[in-house]
Amino acid sequence: MKKVVLLLLFFNFSFGQSCPPMMDIRLVNATIGLPVSSTQSNDAGLNTILSNYGVQNYEVYIIHPYPGYSQRTVRIAGTYSPALITDLTNYSSVIQFARISDDCSYTDAVQLKLSNINLGSPIGESSGIITTNDAGLNAIFQNHNVFYYSQTYPSASIGNDLLKYYDVVCNCDKNLLKTALDTYTTVVQSTQNIVGGIALSNTPFENTKTIISPNPFTNNFNIQTEELISNYLLFDATGKQLINTTSKEKLDILSSHLHQGIYVLAVTFENGQNANYKLVKQ
Repeated sequence: MKKVVLLLLFFNFSFGQSCPPMMDIRLVNATIGLPVSSTQSNDAGLNTILSNYGVQNYEVYIIHPYPGYSQRTVRIAGTYSPALITDLTNYSSVIQFARISDDCSYTDAVQLKLSNINLGSPIGESSGIITTNDAGLNAIFQNHNVFYYSQTYPSASIGNDLLKYYDVVCNCDKNLLKTALDTYTTVVQSTQNIVGGIALSNTPFENTKTIISPNPFTNNFNIQTEELISNYLLFDATGKQLINTTSKEKLDILSSHLHQGIYVLAVTFENGQNANYKLVKQ
């Protein structure tokens, strides 16, 4: 039997529920401060802080757009005393920062969509700050210490609107960055927050091999799997449930009428396993 971890992609939801407040935390070192349970980490000093405030939901928080943060991002779910943030921030040998997030989004990252694919493209960096082919965007990036700027869907076909989407990561308060980008309408069409995910389960079972193609898809997609699927749930990026069906045919009918964007497909297999897949409609 293999041990696998199922991933829930939040997209501002938890299967129909709004995301509760949380504390977005960056570790200084990817090996120090990681959760070993919901109440403890692998660092004694941090454990003292967690215990003092009765923390019950200390978790790894994954899918940060910046690869360098993939092993350094954790969270505390729920509402706690502001003093907890102060104590975590003061424990600077282990904690880089701790900030409140009201919607499960990262506090140092946003996603933008360019108005024109040829305006706002990255061309390099200067002193660690990203530079683009647009002076106005460069000024925003400089003011907000943007060090990472990368296409969200680099494998999308040429001419596809998805190529206009970029992940933006800063050493800043992302709310201030988002406001600056939203007002720069000559280059930026829109922005949105970026939400991560947590591990759902460590239950041992045989990993069901599943291939979804094409993805991104235009009308429909195929699902190749070793197990029969007993149920399909499809959610949009706001967490709204679009369909709950046992029929792939009904799912195909809905899929062909979807707008461009990101969706989450949750499937239940006849052997009792569950899995979630990110879909992109182009």
